[in-house]
Amino acid sequence: MKKIFNKKKMDCPRCLGKGNVDWEDIKRLNKELKWRPGKCAYCNGKGKINENFESKVAVDTTYLTSDLNKDERNRIISGDEQAILRGILFEKKADDFINQVEFLKSKGNLSAKEIAEFYLIPENEMSSDEKEELEDYIKRIIEFKNNKS
Repeated sequence: MKKIFNKKKMDCPRCLGKGNVDWEDIKRLNKELKWRPGKCAYCNGKGKINENFESKVAVDTTYLTSDLNKDERNRIISGDEQAILRGILFEKKADDFINQVEFLKSKGNLSAKEIAEFYLIPENEMSSDEKEELEDYIKRIIEFKNNKS
């Protein structure tokens, strides 16, 4: 019983014990274009993790986000091969999207609105809020890439 209740806890290395990830944390972990501020998915908003948690899941695992369902979160933590593969694919898709936006901006000289419209052609069922969110994300990619140049 002692092993269950006396697990050593430490401050979450993702949110630094705050329970929420902010832009400073996101920048520190180099996830500017992949995460948004909000509840920390690493500690599940508690600010503390078990001492051995870091050895199971890297602190900067892109796929481990607060909108991931509980079952998938547990699969990632337990090292499920299929969940890890989904995480790798998720990161690759995000990187590909970012690279495509950068290409369309630099080579095609398209605006963020034009790039969003390019991606929205097959997605006519998106709400206006979702369309606006996509355009805002594309603007953030363009701005981030411009600042890196």
